[in-house]
Amino acid sequence: MARLLAIDIGNTHIKIGLLHQGQWIEEWRLATDMRRTPDEYRLFVRGLLLESNVEAVDRAIVASVVPLLTPFFLRVLESVSLVLPHEVVPPGYGLEVDYPPANLGPDRFVNALAAWELMHQPVVVVDVGTTATVDAVADGVFLGGAIAPGPHFLAQALAQGTARLPLVTPAIEPWSIGKNTEQAIRSGVGQGFVGMVKGLIENTRSVIGVDAPVVLTGGWGQRLAPHLGFPIRLEPQLTLEGLRLADQWLHVHPVHER
Repeated sequence: MARLLAIDIGNTHIKIGLLHQGQWIEEWRLATDMRRTPDEYRLFVRGLLLESNVEAVDRAIVASVVPLLTPFFLRVLESVSLVLPHEVVPPGYGLEVDYPPANLGPDRFVNALAAWELMHQPVVVVDVGTTATVDAVADGVFLGGAIAPGPHFLAQALAQGTARLPLVTPAIEPWSIGKNTEQAIRSGVGQGFVGMVKGLIENTRSVIGVDAPVVLTGGWGQRLAPHLGFPIRLEPQLTLEGLRLADQWLHVHPVHER
């Protein structure tokens, strides 16, 4: 069965997945670094593949929210793929969009695509990491959603916007009342982030259905899930699955490949 290399280029991290025989057999995560050259990324990606005893893949697909890096990775993928790589550009791929396509991040789109395939009912799609996105999908249509800062942005805003508050590593702590400034910031950022995401989910459910399931992904997903107070479907590979579905759709509808 064909091997697929899928890459999600985010503002903080680049996620890479290698699919073989319908299973994600390898996953890697790189720091997004604008200073790296195309040659450096090419050598890095080829090195990862060679560690898995793979010299080339059959197909490759990329979703990117960092436009300056997109052409770099398309060239990287050309060097390791048997066919030209594909960049996900909404809409299409079996999911309609009621949202300006030029403003829709491909990561949000492929997450929605994967969540809709999982649930086939109105669903809330939550991705928590550098940012927090809470999106709605119903009747095979991406309806829109909300974008908010992630925990690290919240902590940085306090440190950069004040004279005396330190920069702390955000966490969701068990306490609500901090006994010193660092604890108070951790409480405000961590518990505040939980409350913000919970409120955005509830707002979204009030529109598409109060019982709409919630699919959660992102670097903070596992930490956040126990604190939300309602059932969550945690899907760490949601973005990769969305890329797999987009590639699958292109394979069935090659005339639409761009």
